[in-house]
Amino acid sequence: MPLLLARIDDRFIHGQVTVGWCRKLEPDHLVLCNDEIAADPWQRRVYASSVPPRIRVWVRDRAGTAALLGDGPEALPADEGAVLLTGGPADMLDLARRGVPLPVVNVGGMHIGGGKRELLESVYVDRADVASLRALLAAGSRLTAQTVPGTRAVEIDRALLDTLEEAR
Repeated sequence: MPLLLARIDDRFIHGQVTVGWCRKLEPDHLVLCNDEIAADPWQRRVYASSVPPRIRVWVRDRAGTAALLGDGPEALPADEGAVLLTGGPADMLDLARRGVPLPVVNVGGMHIGGGKRELLESVYVDRADVASLRALLAAGSRLTAQTVPGTRAVEIDRALLDTLEEAR
C-alpha cells in the first residue's frame, strides 16, 4: 500500500488535509492514528464525517495502524494509496518502530501549549517532541514542514532542532 503522505498534525482532519492534501494526492484511504480517538466511537464518527465520501477513513490505535500499513493480513490493499495522520511526533515514532516505512514525514500544525516553544510557524514543540523528531531523523526519516501543497516545504533537520535547544 503506497503511503502518499505521513503527516503530524494535532488537528488531524481539517481543511488543510481534506481540501489541500487529499485533493492533490487523491488517496483511497485516510488513516488517523490515535489511541484515544480510536477508543471513542463518537469521535471516530465525527472525524470520519468530515472526509469526502470517496475516501475510506480508518481510525486506529498505534498497533492497529501499524497492522493496516504493514504487509500482514489486516493490511490495506497494495494498489491503493493512503494518507496517514498522527497528532504528534511520538505516535509517528512509535509507528516507525513498529516497522511502518516513513521515508518522509510532513510536520503540519503543532500548536502552542504548555511548555512548547516555536520551532517554525505553526510548529511548537516541547522536549519530548524534539526527542521524538530526533529519533525519527536517526531512523532515516526526512522531516519537512509544509501546510499545504504548493507552499514551500521547510526542512527540519538536526541543526534546526539544535538551534531550538541552544536557545533554552
